[in-house]
Amino acid sequence: MKKYLTEVDSGLRNLQGGKQPSIYLPDSYVGSEYDNFKFYNIRVPKIRALLKKGFSFSNAPIDEQWTIWDYIWNNSKIYEQALIALHFANKRSPEELYKKRKLLLKWIKRIDNWALSDEFSNILAKLYEFKPKDLKPTLEKWNRSKNPGERRNSMVGLFYYSRMRKRYPSYKLAIGFIDPHLEDEHYYVQKAVGWTLRECWNVYPEKTYKYLEQRAHRIPPGGWTAATEKLSKIDKAKLTQIRKAKRKSN
Repeated sequence: MKKYLTEVDSGLRNLQGGKQPSIYLPDSYVGSEYDNFKFYNIRVPKIRALLKKGFSFSNAPIDEQWTIWDYIWNNSKIYEQALIALHFANKRSPEELYKKRKLLLKWIKRIDNWALSDEFSNILAKLYEFKPKDLKPTLEKWNRSKNPGERRNSMVGLFYYSRMRKRYPSYKLAIGFIDPHLEDEHYYVQKAVGWTLRECWNVYPEKTYKYLEQRAHRIPPGGWTAATEKLSKIDKAKLTQIRKAKRKSN
């Protein structure tokens, strides 16, 4: 299996120009305690093009390809090595993702930055849309986790981008995942609160706006901008006033 990781890495290094990997991306992708990865700093379109071009194993039976990409994911030391594995998974059908869900759900343990988290959340949203009852217990468990990556993905993985979904989680379920984390101290979990509220508003605007009115003072700073991003200037100004007034009184 190591030879396949070496092959993928060689392809990435050719794109990168053979420089030494850096500790951080220029845009500060890393936002966690783990620091599992270093970075080649290759733009995503180039990585997608490399995957489309293919590797020596790209025509192997699909189960063999999954085994290889699982090895690459679990043994990668470079961010782009892990990302291209996620890109492979995201190109597969929901039916195939569901068949490989036990393998895929274990990938959460290596996610230590928002960029991998977002790509993984896309997979989760596809799985939830396809078989919500089967994925719900895992997301509920992650929502209560001490691991910030699991908490983040439990929320973002409900919708990812609602415009990409044909079926949605219920408003009650989404808010039930969001509400426990309004005072979460981890910045990227705060961002997940805001992102999920934004997507929830896209689907359930009236209910979500009422929730925002009631909780404006408790929505974490890291999530406030995303939570109110799609609102009209008038509605956003109203919520901002409520937020300031309640925070001042408290």
